Amino acid sequence: MKYVKSSVIGIDFGTTNTAVVRVTMEHAADSDTLQIKSVQTERFGENAGSPFSSIIAIPREGGKLVFGREVKERRLELAETHYIVPSLKTYIGSEREVVSGKNRYSGEDVTCAFFKYLRKNIQKNYKVDIKEAALAFPVDFSAKARRALKRAAEKAGIKLVGFAGEATAAYIANRNNKEIFKAYRRVMVIDWGGGTLDISILDLEGTKVYENTVFGENLGGDDIDLEIAYRMHARMAANYGIDLEFDSMESGNKDKLISACEKAKIGFAFDEGDAVISVKKYGPFGDASVTLTYDTFKDIVVPLIKSRVLKSISTAMKQSQVSASGIDAVVMAGGSSGLKPFAHAVANVFGKEKMILPENTAWSVAAGVALLSSTAGSYTLNDDFGVVLSDGSVYPIFRKNVDCVGGKAGPINFSLVEDTQNAHFIFANADNSVVYGKLNINAKGFLQESLQLAAKIDEDQTATVYVRNKYMGDDYSRRIEINKLTFYYNLASLDESQDGIMELF
Repeated sequence: MKYVKSSVIGIDFGTTNTAVVRVTMEHAADSDTLQIKSVQTERFGENAGSPFSSIIAIPREGGKLVFGREVKERRLELAETHYIVPSLKTYIGSEREVVSGKNRYSGEDVTCAFFKYLRKNIQKNYKVDIKEAALAFPVDFSAKARRALKRAAEKAGIKLVGFAGEATAAYIANRNNKEIFKAYRRVMVIDWGGGTLDISILDLEGTKVYENTVFGENLGGDDIDLEIAYRMHARMAANYGIDLEFDSMESGNKDKLISACEKAKIGFAFDEGDAVISVKKYGPFGDASVTLTYDTFKDIVVPLIKSRVLKSISTAMKQSQVSASGIDAVVMAGGSSGLKPFAHAVANVFGKEKMILPENTAWSVAAGVALLSSTAGSYTLNDDFGVVLSDGSVYPIFRKNVDCVGGKAGPINFSLVEDTQNAHFIFANADNSVVYGKLNINAKGFLQESLQLAAKIDEDQTATVYVRNKYMGDDYSRRIEINKLTFYYNLASLDESQDGIMELF
């Protein structure tokens, strides 16, 4: 049998770090199904092979932008002359912008610049030009953010050929690295990174992976760094007798302290001894320092974990209608997974024996989204998506196990059942247990007035619904964009291949 090779590059555009992985498959050349002989992965990173740091330094007085690890290593020095933009991911799809001198950069602008840097770096150091890639995104990323991310990549010369949620991608990359996964029926993946918390509850049936529930929140390691910075600044103010709040400090000085606090936080993953946080030229404080004990660190982190992280986990389980005992395993992914208080809190909920911390978590999401784009084919809905009718039932627009990414529906006609000048559309899953969104549209207010609906599922896994009322004018329509849809992925082509094929790392 003749075999050929094909590759897909996966990008995990993270808040703190960005991982890029190429998955190359050797498969049968003449076959209706994807018969895979072997899989190889290659990581693209900075310096010693670590992922790219998602950070840019923009000069205040004009000049070249500085990217990645160089910014991390020279951060305190660059803060004197540059505007430091960490956590690029938090800018995309928002109204935030970076103003540096006469230049203004939108979230899309800085993300595009960063993607250009990725391409240039990888082409120079690995002789690989990234013209196409699959991209992972947080579940909570809005349709607006996903579109802006796609535009930023395409402006950088990278055509996006696939999308997937980060938590699900993390599981896909690691599912065959542990034989015990094959005995599981339901797995929770908690992907806690620098800026987002993603949770997927997955039902496993043979070669199929079903997203039972996906849940996301804008919460990450950056929030912890900022909270530590507030606390440490307050202690400095007391120690030095300077009445100046952290928010009143110049942005470069604030960035210095946040950077020092981040370093202390990372250090606590390896050593629970005291950490000295030192900042040079910290405004009126001069060369200042303060000690952060591990107990103080826990006092800062634990309340945040309890009030938000555990609450998010509870919400995801409630949506999935499952208790902690119904989860067979908990896969911990993302950069913040190394926080000991976080691991202890999760262990208290599920039991230490259920927790799995895969190796090479920094690369898992990128590898997973590349694998999905290589083998999964059409991403198919795992739950109906429809309109809630007046009797509480749900009329399906898209159906479970039938409709896929790229699918379209309509036009579908709906009639008013009461005299109103404001029609309400509520979009929910099959049993109305999850409400995805609501849309209001003006009406003339007479019975049997017909409203026309059309919808599509975009490649970024969002549903866009358009509602038109011709009685209000030919051009009158409203639309809504829905994220957090759930899908299933058939991995038969991987599982039917040779043993060990998924030993990625």
